[in-house]
Amino acid sequence: MDCHALAAEVQRFDSSLPIERALTPPASWYQGQDFFDLDRRDVFAAQWVVAARLGDLQEPGSYVAGDIMGWPWFVVRGTDGELRGFHNACRHHATVLLDGVGRCERIVCPYHGWSYGLDGALSTAPHMAGVADFDRDAMGLAPLGLRTWRRWVFLRVDGPAEATTASRSEDDQAFTAELARIDTELERLGADELVFHGQRTYQVHCNWKVFVDNYLDGGYHVPQLHRQLSSRLDLDGYATELLTRSVLQTCPAKTGSGRLGPGALYVWLHPNLCINRYGEVMDVNIIRPLGPELTEVIFEDYRHPDMSDAAMTRHLAESERVQQEDMEISRSVQIGLGSPGYDRGRYAPGLEGGEHLFHRLLRGAYHGGLAEAGERGRQGR
Repeated sequence: MDCHALAAEVQRFDSSLPIERALTPPASWYQGQDFFDLDRRDVFAAQWVVAARLGDLQEPGSYVAGDIMGWPWFVVRGTDGELRGFHNACRHHATVLLDGVGRCERIVCPYHGWSYGLDGALSTAPHMAGVADFDRDAMGLAPLGLRTWRRWVFLRVDGPAEATTASRSEDDQAFTAELARIDTELERLGADELVFHGQRTYQVHCNWKVFVDNYLDGGYHVPQLHRQLSSRLDLDGYATELLTRSVLQTCPAKTGSGRLGPGALYVWLHPNLCINRYGEVMDVNIIRPLGPELTEVIFEDYRHPDMSDAAMTRHLAESERVQQEDMEISRSVQIGLGSPGYDRGRYAPGLEGGEHLFHRLLRGAYHGGLAEAGERGRQGR
């Protein structure tokens, strides 16, 4: 798909229309490499994306490494106690430096032995004597924007935190304000009391946006898809609050609903973080696009310290059932998106406001990215 055709597909979603009049994005947004590349460049590289758990980064030298849609990164705690994020590529020949979770005193390239301090500065570069114009200070690791919130580290691929523009500074301030609003709800529900229990990982055969759409449909799918969960929720009380780039969904529980306690809070933070808080537990979903039709979802499970092991086992079994149901329906949607019988759908206005917000954010990111790419192309001619 050339740039003009891609721009035309983006513009087929009219973000100016109210939800009552709007059509959903075309199926093309959920298929193929072209839109996956837009997601990579204009969504995940240009936003604060959850990357690591602070609990894995407590001691000097502790690190976590991963990737954001193919961009390798790592976060390390320095001897000065500061957390720093870097592109995970040696400045010599691009070798990935660190993998997984661990601890080190310095960062050593496994290829040619270049080494870096925990602050990213180049320490040693064997056999580089005599190289003309070799600026050691300029050969440190390339930094990433990094910030922390609650239990997590967020990274921004499009540059270090200090490399701000006026628009990015305004965007970051808005992000901070939204986090404060979410903090209020999580603190009200005692989220800080919970302790980390473990992690689960799933591969879902769908585009990442399909999985997010399912999460943001305002409980629309719950009576049909999650019948056991539905029997415990008072869906007449389901409420959705739209912020600038996040969504809060709440639903009271029916009396005697067991693990749900007084009710559920579902938080989505654009683009890929979901927090589910209810009863004695909280599970956190980190959504990682792996390909146009493949998504990894990492579940972090948290529990109240007084919760019994038996109760946690029951919770995990019920959570697993719900996740399997969501995975199967997401796979089904992805198949249907390839049908010539489907192009665009409609929204249920009283329920799917969260989806509508998500799609408007995507449309803005795509449009802005394509406009910038076009301008760079014109300047290059």
